[in-house]
Amino acid sequence: MFPVGKVNGVLDKNELRNIIFESRKNDRLAQEKLYRSFFGLFYTIAKDYVADKELIIGIVNEAFLKIFMNLDAFDEKKGPFEGWSKRIVQNVCIDTYRKEKNKPFVDEITDDEAQGYFSEQHHSKIFNEDILLVFDKLPETTRKVCKLFLIEGYSHKEIGEMMDINEGTSRWHLMEGKKRLKDLLKDQYGSA
Repeated sequence: MFPVGKVNGVLDKNELRNIIFESRKNDRLAQEKLYRSFFGLFYTIAKDYVADKELIIGIVNEAFLKIFMNLDAFDEKKGPFEGWSKRIVQNVCIDTYRKEKNKPFVDEITDDEAQGYFSEQHHSKIFNEDILLVFDKLPETTRKVCKLFLIEGYSHKEIGEMMDINEGTSRWHLMEGKKRLKDLLKDQYGSA
């Protein structure tokens, strides 16, 4: 976790507030500092959605463009900048998915993400590579819904809006994904 008083591991709250203030006035140095401070975080978020490095950088740059164009809409009283900006990055990822539907959207999940799906008891006897292979066996839409709900923390309503499906369909895909993962793990390891 980030040190106390730091918002992103580099900037403290007052410094971030000043950089946002200057960025709103189109100060290029402030905008560059904001970009450099949050690039790594945004890259990591986009990498969870897309495998192609060029596409990831394109997503990050498009997200920054939207952030800079909408900085006046950011209200610190409604929540921290990091949360507001992360939501923009995630929305750009979803928009990119919609444009690139024929390409793989979720190429892999990290070890940390995989741990959230399985109990410690079973995780200890399942290799992470096997978890990734099992997860990849889920149908594309089911895999995306599971990722958005279980990993990203979106509600079924938000997922429905992002993927142009209704809440009930999102719930079904989550239930189906959990059931299929359990069945696949049972087949491979005897119990899950």
